[in-house]
Amino acid sequence: LNLKIIEPGESDYTSPTILIESSSKDPWPCIDYHKLKAVTQTEYYPLPNIEEHIETVAKAKYIILLDLSRGCWQIPLSEKAQRYATFIFDALKGDFGTVL
Repeated sequence: LNLKIIEPGESDYTSPTILIESSSKDPWPCIDYHKLKAVTQTEYYPLPNIEEHIETVAKAKYIILLDLSRGCWQIPLSEKAQRYATFIFDALKGDFGTVL
């Protein structure tokens, strides 16, 4: 809460937080979104033409990289998405706020 990555949540939709144990690290908190995933409709898009994208990138002045291992810290969620991303941990409901 102090880092403003999460904020108190008021949503009726929640997913449980579980601790994943690892032999080499301390337990890691994870949000179990299995039930949310089960009711989420997948949107399919045609694969882009890679040659067109290579031409576009070749002309670019700036290139941005995202570290997908920390994607949840980098991509802000819309208010609607925050409603469904709410998690519960030890009677505290929280959802992901806008990343600053």
